[in-house]
Amino acid sequence: MNNYRIISNIINSDEEFIWNVTGSIADVKYNPFYLILTVVTLGIFLIALYYKRIYTSYVLTNQRLIVISGIFSKAVDEVELFRIVDTKTEQSMIDVWADLGRIYIHSSDQTSRVVMDKIPNPHRVRDTLRQQYVMARQKKGTVILESLA
Repeated sequence: MNNYRIISNIINSDEEFIWNVTGSIADVKYNPFYLILTVVTLGIFLIALYYKRIYTSYVLTNQRLIVISGIFSKAVDEVELFRIVDTKTEQSMIDVWADLGRIYIHSSDQTSRVVMDKIPNPHRVRDTLRQQYVMARQKKGTVILESLA
């Protein structure tokens, strides 16, 4: 995948690489709508879906979450881990069967919300992300103040 070259150029020498995840198409075999679309479009739908999901990478280091998206042109966005406020995992019935899920990440950063879609093992990925942002907060001495209103 072409994103590895970008990842190696982005990560600083003082950062620790934790993981790189991309979306999966494992849900296609459980979703009759996707199967019908694949047959009707002679496989073009499946190929487009595959490339859309595989060319969006989520890279976690001990300092930030980096989102790299795009097939021909690339967009790179990042969220500092100490700015992450909350995460949420969501799975449809088909996602549960395929062990995929959507992870919502809310932050106080300009990128206030990141959605990681069709991620394999979403609960484990979210838990690793949570461990890293808690450690990043402790390292920076960041305290999240919650409103009672």
